[in-house]
Amino acid sequence: MALIPYRGGWDIDRWFDDNDWINWPSFQLMKMPETPKMDIYEKDGKVVVKAELPGFKRDQINAQIKDGVLTIEAKSEEKQEEDDKKKGYWRKEIHRGYVKRAIALPEIEEDKVEAEFENGVLKIIAPKTAPQIEEAKAKKLEIKGK
Repeated sequence: MALIPYRGGWDIDRWFDDNDWINWPSFQLMKMPETPKMDIYEKDGKVVVKAELPGFKRDQINAQIKDGVLTIEAKSEEKQEEDDKKKGYWRKEIHRGYVKRAIALPEIEEDKVEAEFENGVLKIIAPKTAPQIEEAKAKKLEIKGK
């Protein structure tokens, strides 16, 4: 009978040799979308939001404003190659991506918001609404007693 050398964790390592383990249902539950980095500032009475979305194309990005909340979502899919090992990868880190972020904006004119995408940066410009100043109304107090 030949002795089998100890290979601590060898069987477990084989499970992770390919990227199929990422798609196991238990790992899918743990996946949370990344959040894009943003700069938000005010300039000339407008709110400007710049979001970094490197690696995404314009048609892979969805941005919407509803009830003063800006939601940016981007999703890209990688075509799975038949046999990545034949390509001779030393390391493979580029894969499909998904990012999502929602932020509340101050009072803006939602129908006049503009967006543009250039060099991996989504820029959203939203004009602020004029401050609504309500005039305080005096309330006549009823005086009780003698």
